[in-house]
Amino acid sequence: MILELYMKNCALVEELKLEIGNNLNILTGETGSGKSIIIDALGLCLGEKYDRTFLRNGTEKGIVQAVFYSENKRLSKILNENGFDIDDDNTIIITREIYKDGKSIPRINGRVVKVSLLKEIASSLVDIHSQHQNQILYNKDNHLEILDLFGKKELEVFKKDYQKAYEEYNNLKSELKILNENKNDFEIEREIDLIKFQLNEIESSNLDKDEYDELLNKRDIYRNSEKIFNNLNVSYNLLYGGSTNIVDMIGNVSKELSYISNFDNKIEEFSAEVERIMYELQDISRDIRNYKENINFDEYEFQSVEARVDEINNLRRKYGDTIEDILIYYEKMNNRLEQILGKDERVEYLKNEIDKKEKVLLEKAKILTNERKKIALNLEKFIVDELISLDMKNSLFKVCFEDKNLNIDGKDNIEFMISFNLGEKIKPISKTASGGEMSRFMLSLKTILSNIYDIDTLVFDEIDTGISGIAAQIVGKKLSDMAQNKQIICITHLPQIAAYADTHYSIEKTTDKNRTFTSIKKLDEVKKRDEISRLIAGSNITEKTIEHAKEIIKLSKGSF
Repeated sequence: MILELYMKNCALVEELKLEIGNNLNILTGETGSGKSIIIDALGLCLGEKYDRTFLRNGTEKGIVQAVFYSENKRLSKILNENGFDIDDDNTIIITREIYKDGKSIPRINGRVVKVSLLKEIASSLVDIHSQHQNQILYNKDNHLEILDLFGKKELEVFKKDYQKAYEEYNNLKSELKILNENKNDFEIEREIDLIKFQLNEIESSNLDKDEYDELLNKRDIYRNSEKIFNNLNVSYNLLYGGSTNIVDMIGNVSKELSYISNFDNKIEEFSAEVERIMYELQDISRDIRNYKENINFDEYEFQSVEARVDEINNLRRKYGDTIEDILIYYEKMNNRLEQILGKDERVEYLKNEIDKKEKVLLEKAKILTNERKKIALNLEKFIVDELISLDMKNSLFKVCFEDKNLNIDGKDNIEFMISFNLGEKIKPISKTASGGEMSRFMLSLKTILSNIYDIDTLVFDEIDTGISGIAAQIVGKKLSDMAQNKQIICITHLPQIAAYADTHYSIEKTTDKNRTFTSIKKLDEVKKRDEISRLIAGSNITEKTIEHAKEIIKLSKGSF
């Protein structure tokens, strides 16, 4: 349930903290006073899209924050999977910072999260009903989703089994479509010729994945051959070959040190080290000479290397940046050629497989339909029972099934059919229900779904649309009954519903220094009576109006 809702710089609200009661919470106020701000703020905490117009004019940043208490196991699982350890007090704090540039930052218990996670946990925390949801019910395309939501636990295994088969079936159809590409024989022959040319060009090049780097190294040597030879020659002469060279000079140093090495151990070490260096330089000089004498700067070989590099570069431009890429492309084209040449055989195979899969799929769809029909019978009974409790005793409700083409959801075309009045034929809900009837129907549906999914808090934004008098009183009583087990938040204009409030809040709009402000006050019993009087008579409140308000409140408490 919601323990507290905090807002700062939201629409007409400068700053507001609302502590919400456990049972039936009623919010009332003049039209335009800002009642919807509460719903919008709560929606932001539950992952709804942020509209920058919600930020208070003239401010850069706003905050909405909701504190929840929940023992819902499904919610705990979602939070644990996302790395949240819920404290022993089962408190969850959701914060959303909103900015002028349209950016928003959501947090759970202080940690930044994605909006998608807020949406995921919303279904376990709160169900918000708005007038817009009535329109959703008028569209029969949504009826299947509602039925599946009602029977989610029972249908889950059957839906997964069907959807796995449908995916396999759809993959086969997609492959067949690709094979049949709508190409004529001439276009196919052209593709075959092109692929064969490409394969032959790559094959004849006899590529080796290490070859290219070696060729580039060789080419660099050939291109700098004169400089390499000259520098090696100069280096050899300086080290050993010249009349004055480094090896001879170091040899003289070694000879001089050897004469005095017996006088001191340190000198002996110097002598040995210099002698070692002399021998190493002799070896290096010999290696340089041999390397220099064996260099073969053959012009023909140089041209061959250049030609091979150009050949590989040409393939790289066509088929891939590296030799490995070219070889991968070769495999891909080879498979494509086999696919084309074996097309007729493959097409025939796919058609047979699709026929087999379709039979399996139809059987699984039939099983899913049968399970849905069982769920539908339960939904029909629950809906009728709820409508009866709302004084709609002559209501009939049916879930009608028709077949349609196979899709990811099965083959069921579902439509809710209803009759609210004795002697009236059952008709599609979109052609039968008035505003008031639809409000009570939605109340029934919300009651059922919230019980199934253990949702702690239900929010109703003007569930009283289209109802009045006795019907309003019945809806108020229903909300009050529901509030014995759930937290209910209801925005209403009707005194008959407001009278049932366990906690009543008044929303007011005021102006000060050319600014408009929305505020919320928790009402005591006297102020609750006065607010219900206002709902009855507007600004023309008389003693009779106040007495009427008292009577409605007494009636709601069963003490009239």
